[in-house]
Amino acid sequence: MLHIAEDCLQIIINELQYDLSSLYSCILVNRYWCRIAIPILWKNPSSLKGFSPSKLHNMIIFLLPKSSKKFLSDNIPEFSLTEIPYDKPLFNYISFFTQISPDLISSISQSLVNSKGYNDEKWIAEKYEKYVLEQEFYELFINNCKGLKLFYWNTSHPLFKYQGATTCFSQLCTLIINLMFLTIANLFDMTQICQNIKHLEVIECKGNIIVGLVNFIEIQRNLQSLSIDFFHEERSDIFEFIPLSSIIMKKASTLKKFIIRPFIGLLSPKILTSLINLQHLELINDMDFNMLFEGYTVEAWDEYLSITSFPNLEYLKIHDYYLPSFIKDYMLIEKSNGNILEINILKMKVHDPIYTKKLIITISKCCPKIKRFTIINIEPENFEDLKEIFLNCTQLEMLALLDSKEHNGDKLLEIISDYSPETLCEYSFNLIFTIEGLEIFFENWKKRKSPLILNIIKLRYNGSFTEHDKIIKKYFDEGVIKEYNYHDFRSF
Repeated sequence: MLHIAEDCLQIIINELQYDLSSLYSCILVNRYWCRIAIPILWKNPSSLKGFSPSKLHNMIIFLLPKSSKKFLSDNIPEFSLTEIPYDKPLFNYISFFTQISPDLISSISQSLVNSKGYNDEKWIAEKYEKYVLEQEFYELFINNCKGLKLFYWNTSHPLFKYQGATTCFSQLCTLIINLMFLTIANLFDMTQICQNIKHLEVIECKGNIIVGLVNFIEIQRNLQSLSIDFFHEERSDIFEFIPLSSIIMKKASTLKKFIIRPFIGLLSPKILTSLINLQHLELINDMDFNMLFEGYTVEAWDEYLSITSFPNLEYLKIHDYYLPSFIKDYMLIEKSNGNILEINILKMKVHDPIYTKKLIITISKCCPKIKRFTIINIEPENFEDLKEIFLNCTQLEMLALLDSKEHNGDKLLEIISDYSPETLCEYSFNLIFTIEGLEIFFENWKKRKSPLILNIIKLRYNGSFTEHDKIIKKYFDEGVIKEYNYHDFRSF
């Protein structure tokens, strides 16, 4: 076999990183191939389809140092590690991990803890044993991982006190933090090591730790993605979050992705005008503005949305349960410079055909490159308006039209058949269709080159479920439908 340069072979094998069987084959070619393929295989083995969790668990347990095994035996009286039937490993596999999954560590620990029953004393003992096990596994990973890229921190273990923390976390670029488990001191320790985070997701964000979070965000040199999930409280004091709004505006010029959930009113809408290079925006509001003592009003958000421009915007999601007047999204679309590829407008309280018409017409004029479009509560009066999108957005691939009312969708199926571009290959719906309407739609779809992916949301048909399901199954067997799935309405 001809010798392939190492950097070229690295690129080739890296293309197989999610193909378990192919990676195994590469490992068996020779030592040279094995040395290159093994680190790729062990970057995140638990994500590989077909990888055995029990074998992975056993290997990690086997790699625990003797000091950890003794510590566990001393602290858990009935604990004993059975001998794992492996020879001494050829590699320090854990050193190749690029991410530490808390689910992996939790599942290994849980598998080694015997259930002690359900009274309080036994539950506390079981909880303690699991905590001690997790501590040793975290220390094993942190002392051995050399180039961690992604980490999900949702544990109270003092991770930055471990000997290998500086080496382990110094190259971290994606960090997910659950602030329920952290203190300001934890964030300070993290700030000393992690200063090159590109993608930051903050979960359970709450006022009493904002100062530490602000300092951590401020020290990052090239923050490109920020997601903030606020802690759900009945009441929140807006003044606690003013420093967070200020630091976001300070870092806004590098941000390309920005997500707020589940309550946008805790941040100042003024931040929108600072996000000049934004490509991905999600504003998700599941709570009532009245839950604040003194919060930013709906009118204030409307005002800033109307004057904000995102010329590089490619993805827009507005998901709202409480704000029927929060309807300036089409003004963002008008100023998007024609780059938007996906739009998701999910407004539970809006049943306004005039607004919907304005939104659809704006998309048809300003989004020639759009590939995916989802809208909720579309009215029958707007079915005809969709023709404009089909005629002008010739790259559209996925369409999701959802409604909380029971409208007959036969006319909509006819419009989709007659006007949608050939690129459309996925359709999601929860409208009512007659048997005849569905059959005509699928017969027309036969003439297309691409089979259809069908997503059915909370089936509410005009007729029995069995009759409609039989039609879908029939056209699936004929190849008209490539794939069909059932989804809960809440998943959208």
